[in-house]
Amino acid sequence: MATVTGGKLAAEALIEKKIEYIFTLSGGHITPIYQYLENSPVKLFDTRHEQAAVFMAEASGRLTRKPGIAMVTAGPGFTNALSAIANANMANSPLVLISGCVGVECIEKLDLQDMRQLPIIEPMVKKALVCHKTNRIPEFIDLAYRTAITGRPGPVYLELPVDILNASIDETQVKKTNTVVDSRPADSVNAAKIIEMIQSSKNPIVIAGSGAWYSDAGKELVEFAEKTGIPAFTFALGRGTISDTPPLCFESSLAIRPGAALFANFSTDLVIFLGSRMSFF
Repeated sequence: MATVTGGKLAAEALIEKKIEYIFTLSGGHITPIYQYLENSPVKLFDTRHEQAAVFMAEASGRLTRKPGIAMVTAGPGFTNALSAIANANMANSPLVLISGCVGVECIEKLDLQDMRQLPIIEPMVKKALVCHKTNRIPEFIDLAYRTAITGRPGPVYLELPVDILNASIDETQVKKTNTVVDSRPADSVNAAKIIEMIQSSKNPIVIAGSGAWYSDAGKELVEFAEKTGIPAFTFALGRGTISDTPPLCFESSLAIRPGAALFANFSTDLVIFLGSRMSFF
């Protein structure tokens, strides 16, 4: 019977997702994955610091509208990634951070770089996962990727113990999944309420944020603005969804800071937040 290692399963799952880039700083606990990515379509960027790797993955997620992928080793590799993860969480950036950790049998035995990583990062991510079965590695990678981009985007943490990556199992035991993420249809009841509010308002405005960008809603927003004549603004992370040029859009600004959006708020009777919050993001 043919066998396969956990490291190969992880690499194959990432390749199957058509991941173009992985940002990393190589370390012992994630070494089992690298060798199977060496001659693959995935391009590895081996950085000088884990913080840089995760910030690069976040930038990739923002630009491509697909989860950026970062890989770090256990202990200090993990802790070095936290500032970038916190930033991705605040900015709603789709990102998957894969981290190594000590083997399951070595937990609490003073093994190299052994620390409880999950409780540290859990409040900073959309979801924190740990895979304890080699045959479920593809399933967990699929879940992490799907969670990062479904609904409100954000960072997802996936921990893969080194013994799980090194283990060999029969290929027939592997649970492979590759979920396709589709756009969610609008709720008809809420849509009807919004239409009613727009029709009854005299001076409505639209403020588009990162949600409009990640939904690739530029075409629809332009069409909406042209048909209704409602002026649109973008928050910083929504910029690029539509052109900054009037009459459709009146620059990127914040509704809570001096600028066109704040000025418009003084005279409006309806503010439509499109994939945005009353904040910087």
